[in-house]
Amino acid sequence: MKIGSLFSGIGGLELGLERSIPNSNIVWQVEKDPYARAVLAKHWPESKRFENVEKVGAHNLERVDLICGGFPCVDLSKC
Repeated sequence: MKIGSLFSGIGGLELGLERSIPNSNIVWQVEKDPYARAVLAKHWPESKRFENVEKVGAHNLERVDLICGGFPCVDLSKC
């Protein structure tokens, strides 16, 4: 199963999905925070990563079977 992730954070949702869905593959992730993107790159080096959720869509995201999304913590972020 191909999985895409919005507001990925450090990949907690992806980790849980990979462990619970056999043969799953994280295809792309969208995350604003540079530190979190570095963590994602370490754990999913072959996944495509994007920085701005407002600039992604059907024109640049590969089709996936499942899209997961983290809670955008705007009210909790320092940015």
